[in-house]
Amino acid sequence: MRWFFGHGPWHGLRWLTRGDVRILVLEALADGPKRGYEVIKAIRDRFHGLYSPSPGAVYPTLQLLEDEGLVTSEVLEGKKVYRITDEGRRFLEERRDRARELLERGRKVMGAEAAELMDAARSLALTVFQAYATLPPERLLEVAEVLREARVKVLKVMGGGGSG
Repeated sequence: MRWFFGHGPWHGLRWLTRGDVRILVLEALADGPKRGYEVIKAIRDRFHGLYSPSPGAVYPTLQLLEDEGLVTSEVLEGKKVYRITDEGRRFLEERRDRARELLERGRKVMGAEAAELMDAARSLALTVFQAYATLPPERLLEVAEVLREARVKVLKVMGGGGSG
């Protein structure tokens, strides 16, 4: 599991139990066929970008689901595309309550404020990368100073002072 900046609201908690990734993958495929990375993106989107299963969790799960007959795959344009089977839909329906619980827990913990915060952080990161790619070195030093000032302000909001 990966989180934006390495941690998330559930850091240190085991909020996913064995089999939950299977449910999330099937839930993503219930919306239509997807490639593996599209499954990851669909799950990440459902959790406002704050939780994203790793490829090391999703790809073996897709293979397991295929072995169990819950999904099928075919190669299109050189990429494997996965589809949920009727048996997979039945499996998901039997676990609908758990799927809803996972998504609801995500909505509660990752409310609008958290999503807004992560959107702002991603937007800032993108702008910094654009600055790095386009600005001369002396202007990059100005950007670095702005980022240090922003960090101090965030620390003050958090009540942690401004040193460091």
